[in-house]
Amino acid sequence: GLIMLGGTVICMTIPATLMGLFTHTPETIRVGETALRLISAGFLTSAISVTASGALEGLGKGMQSLVISLCRYIIIPAAMLLSYAIGATGVWHAFWIAEGLTAIISMLVFRHCKAY
Repeated sequence: GLIMLGGTVICMTIPATLMGLFTHTPETIRVGETALRLISAGFLTSAISVTASGALEGLGKGMQSLVISLCRYIIIPAAMLLSYAIGATGVWHAFWIAEGLTAIISMLVFRHCKAY
């Protein structure tokens, strides 16, 4: 969780600096800033699903762990739908939306398994 929090803080506060490590093109940096800010909004919630999935795997509940892992792939149709609805930025919104939904699903799956 702390690593994800650190990543979120860095991506939210200095995205242009991070992008500048890879490119000097102003347009790419501008687009990258938006992408980093939006994608990093899902970092903390992804910690929930990754932890739940790993715990379930460790408890021998591989199918439930797989369900959680596969839920993260809702990003693909969500990205497509959001790109049609609001343009290219919609693709970046799909990341935090998918992570949030997966976190909710993982808490429900984990609770249902009575694995705690």
